[in-house]
Amino acid sequence: AEIIKAFVYKMRFTLEREPDKAPMLIREFETFAAKSTDVAEKALLHSMIAELYAQHYQQNQWNINQRTNVAGFVPEDINEWTDNIYFEKISALLDASLQNIAVLQKTDALKFVLLLHAGADSRLLQPTLFDFLAYRKIDILSSVSGIVEDENPLEDQKYFAPAEIFVESQPDTTFKNSIENRILNVYKELLSFHLADKNDAALLYADLQRLKYVYEQSQQTDHYLNALDFLISKNSSSEIVVEALAEKAQTLLQNSYLDSKYSKRHAFDICAGGIAKYPSYTRIDVLKNIQSQIIQ
Repeated sequence: AEIIKAFVYKMRFTLEREPDKAPMLIREFETFAAKSTDVAEKALLHSMIAELYAQHYQQNQWNINQRTNVAGFVPEDINEWTDNIYFEKISALLDASLQNIAVLQKTDALKFVLLLHAGADSRLLQPTLFDFLAYRKIDILSSVSGIVEDENPLEDQKYFAPAEIFVESQPDTTFKNSIENRILNVYKELLSFHLADKNDAALLYADLQRLKYVYEQSQQTDHYLNALDFLISKNSSSEIVVEALAEKAQTLLQNSYLDSKYSKRHAFDICAGGIAKYPSYTRIDVLKNIQSQIIQ
């Protein structure tokens, strides 16, 4: 971990002075990663390299998108790559980062604490290296979503189905190449894992992230609120329900233009109920902060 950290710092300082050296440094980092024999370490390195390619694409996407797509071979010079090659490379690295799922699911994310910014809630919501890398895959895919023309609007109610039903659903074939479908497949893996390991906090967090993602793409407010109500009812006897209560309250606030007085009052009361019932919950401040926002 110390060596990887030193390598990352070296790249950062070099790029600040000479940004044109990015392709060379990425290749150098790939060569370094190829020598790793530790499965967990190699998975993390694949994810880091995918992020580097994604960042390089984002910084140069205007020029890259002007090039006519190249198919059948990959030019040795990265400066000749087209957007489809970048996407294929990023996708392959992200897939490789989750290749050994069984090992990653048994590896504590804090094995690489030197390389991670461990949040106060990470032990509760993203306990394993698999969780950490899966959410990274979602974030990196989202960051390059403009590369792929195929787009799934996620308007079908089936995408808001309860976790147990969602993970068993048939894959979509209409938009099979879309970023949305790839991201939903990652959520299926996360949900399947935590349905099996009975980690209720990590399961609820993953389910909320999945539903929130679908809602952000589709803007189907009624379906989203119904899905949140189901989660709240299902987890009503556990303090982790606070997470779902907070999401519902925030959604009501964001849509308060529909009925400002009712939505704000309702959101406030949702928070008050959660605070009264679970005052000692680790993340109870999420409800208190929403209340403060409404009062102000």
